[in-house]
Amino acid sequence: MNRFIWIATRQMKNIGLTGMAGVVLVALGIAVYLGAVLPQQARSVQLTQDVAEAQARRKNAQLNPVVDTRSPEAQLHVFHEFFPARQEAPKLLKTIYRAANAGSISLAEGEYKYGAGMPGGMVVYQVDLPVRGSYVQIRKFIVKVMNSLPSAALAEVSFKREMVGSGQLEAMVRFKIYLVAAG
Repeated sequence: MNRFIWIATRQMKNIGLTGMAGVVLVALGIAVYLGAVLPQQARSVQLTQDVAEAQARRKNAQLNPVVDTRSPEAQLHVFHEFFPARQEAPKLLKTIYRAANAGSISLAEGEYKYGAGMPGGMVVYQVDLPVRGSYVQIRKFIVKVMNSLPSAALAEVSFKREMVGSGQLEAMVRFKIYLVAAG
């Protein structure tokens, strides 16, 4: 063992400090290659195979499209099942007010009106709400309403701040809730 140490010490003196730095860098490069590059190459090959399989499935799906064999009336019925009935509008408003309370949002008196009937037995319930709170509170309120009511759409939001340094905003939020006209 002493002989090995003596030979290694002798070789280090022969190559000098610059040579030692080169040896260390080569060893570090080999370690990085083995520890980082090779595993990522294997992952890259796997992802390439996954993409090729997905493209083959997509091409196959285009050649053999799925045909819905249900009648148009049955398809329309399935579509309508997604939307709440017009009679459920008060429940939907309670959901909106619960979302406001959960986010400590101040709601003033809003406007609620039904739009004209749409083709296919649908109706739009427009809800205009003046809202007070911070930007984050208002944003979270909107997200909570959208997650709680899948048939709702955010139609418009406008913000107004009384003073530049104020953290409180006044916003007008307009939701359109799509309902089935006949329950």
